[in-house]
Amino acid sequence: MSYLSSYKRLNRLILDESFEPLISWGLRMALSGTLPIIWGLATGRFSDAVWITLTAEAISWVEMKGSFAWRVRTLLTGAALAIDFSLLGLLTGFNIWLSVAGMFVVGYIATLLKNIGDRASGLAICVYLLYIICNAYPETNIADIKHRMMLIVIGAIWPVLVGIATSLLKPAEEPFRRQIALIWRAIGELIETISKSGSNKNADTPNEDVYVKENEVRSAIDNSYEFYRRMAHQVNQKDHSQYQLTLLRKSAGLVAVNVIAMGEAMEHIAVHDLDEELRVKAATLFSAMREAVSRISVFVITLKPEEKLLAVSHINRLKKLTSLIADYPLPENEQQTRAIKRILQLTGRTVKLMEHAIQRVEHMGTDKPVYRSYSFLKTLFVLKPKYLVGSLRVLFNSSSFTTRYALRSAIAATIALFIYKWFNVDHGYWMPFSVMIVIQPYFGATFRKAIDRVLGTVLGGIAGSLLLHVPAGLHIKEGILFLTFVLMVYFARKQYAVSAFVITLNLVLLFNLEMAYNDSLMITRAICTVGGALLAVVAGFALLPTWDKKWLPSHLADAIYFNYEYFIATFYSDAPIANWTKYKRNVESKNSNVFDSFNRYMEEPGKEKSEVYYDLITCNVRITRDLNNIHLEQDEKKMAQSGSASAAQQAKINECLHIFNSILKQLPDLNPAIKMNISATLGAVTPFMLDETQMISLEKLAIELKALQDDLGK
Repeated sequence: MSYLSSYKRLNRLILDESFEPLISWGLRMALSGTLPIIWGLATGRFSDAVWITLTAEAISWVEMKGSFAWRVRTLLTGAALAIDFSLLGLLTGFNIWLSVAGMFVVGYIATLLKNIGDRASGLAICVYLLYIICNAYPETNIADIKHRMMLIVIGAIWPVLVGIATSLLKPAEEPFRRQIALIWRAIGELIETISKSGSNKNADTPNEDVYVKENEVRSAIDNSYEFYRRMAHQVNQKDHSQYQLTLLRKSAGLVAVNVIAMGEAMEHIAVHDLDEELRVKAATLFSAMREAVSRISVFVITLKPEEKLLAVSHINRLKKLTSLIADYPLPENEQQTRAIKRILQLTGRTVKLMEHAIQRVEHMGTDKPVYRSYSFLKTLFVLKPKYLVGSLRVLFNSSSFTTRYALRSAIAATIALFIYKWFNVDHGYWMPFSVMIVIQPYFGATFRKAIDRVLGTVLGGIAGSLLLHVPAGLHIKEGILFLTFVLMVYFARKQYAVSAFVITLNLVLLFNLEMAYNDSLMITRAICTVGGALLAVVAGFALLPTWDKKWLPSHLADAIYFNYEYFIATFYSDAPIANWTKYKRNVESKNSNVFDSFNRYMEEPGKEKSEVYYDLITCNVRITRDLNNIHLEQDEKKMAQSGSASAAQQAKINECLHIFNSILKQLPDLNPAIKMNISATLGAVTPFMLDETQMISLEKLAIELKALQDDLGK
């Protein structure tokens, strides 16, 4: 049993690595960081090796996401930033006032990079880490400055070469496939949550869990578009692989819409009132659907024929279960019977989408390695000036929110560096370094990260000190050093406290190899870390703070208005809109923002929070779902029905528009800066006839709009 359990854990680890390659990222950092150390020990130039390692480690924090061109641009940008800000640190380190001024600039720019997201957070480390370290150990002699910069340039080039070499061996479309596979994986978790919601008699808890999982699906889709913005109609069909993958991503999005609609139908079914045989069949249906979606996610990332076989097997099982439930005597309760039939209908559509998804992967063909599919001429255009201009525009196109966050970080880090320089604290550079790591856009996140960092640093220092008292050969310490490089990357996203522990252990071993380690050094580091974390928490609370008590109403107003635009495009366009998923994606992103803001708002210190926001948010989410359902039904129609909406249907649509327009007049109370265009289309006619299912969705939409209007009045 122990062998079987170990095998399952290993298999799970390999599968997780396929979706999120943290171990390979850690190995890249370990290779970049350890080889210079070995060279330094072998040649007796360990001090030089430390500078190469520090530079290589900073650049290795750059996450290798996106296409090959994206990776090359990001690595080269990281190298350029590391060299530039290392030089700035060297030139300002001898003067406290120049150091303080430089720290403010560095803190501001690094925070703007952090705020962009995963694609640039690693670049922020290249900026502030190397500035702080070089500023702490400046050089005044020209020859020494040149020597230091030569080491830093070598340290910058080395991880770029390692990163490019590893990227050349990977399949060209693997990063895009991974982003799509993560969407399918998130859908599988959503299905599991929906299936459990029916077995819980408490109506509030399951709904909230479903909203959380729905939000995770939305985040996975948004992450995909962050790196691959083009949609199917924007891709040249000659670029066959990209075209099939964009269609595959669209299929995943539509499956998510169908699954969410099933969740809505589940709310009308009292699972405990169903007879046992039907209840078992229903549970098996959701289980088979979850397994089918999960297998598709694995097939998308691995392209293994056996995974395709498993996915097809689960899809066929899902078809059989659908037929069995359809033939089974359904409950006499009309509402429950209608809900069950709706779930079966949506399951049939989901099956078709999953079959199409498998076909898209097959039509994509073999995914060749980058070195076989990426021409040299194409590589020369990686660094086009337009990419640099676009990146700078994104970086400095900051809102008041990002500006406040950047100023807060810059001021806090500057104060920390001033304290360390003014009082000449030994190794006090850990104070501004800790500030830059700990401080987050929101107080709650800053507080949690401060606790994790302090806890990890203290325990890591203790563990490192104990480890060094154990007799061991130098090669053992080097092996552990290599392992710490891997583990600190692996746990950085999963458990930051563990990552901080491993980082501290890494530094203990690094200092010991240089024969400069002593227990007092780690005590000093722990004190400086605590001081920097405390300063970050105080800054988050008192210095240009960002409270969601203020921002939540603005996020809510934006989400409501984007729903309004979705509604207008749905019912008042000249023809049924083909690209309705664009409106769906935009409004769901806004719904995701307001949901995240509400969760942060509930964690903020202060008085008792208003629960009415939750009602408003869920109401707005259900409006989006109703509009999605209307479009799902419209897509199922083989051809556009002749004529437009009937007089009764148009009256109901116009009633919804009238309520929506009244709601929009209240939005400036939530967000005075909101820009709106209230439609005056009461004379227009909806360009399609609504069927029975669409009318049910429209009726529900009208109910949600009235509830939204009443709650806004509060």
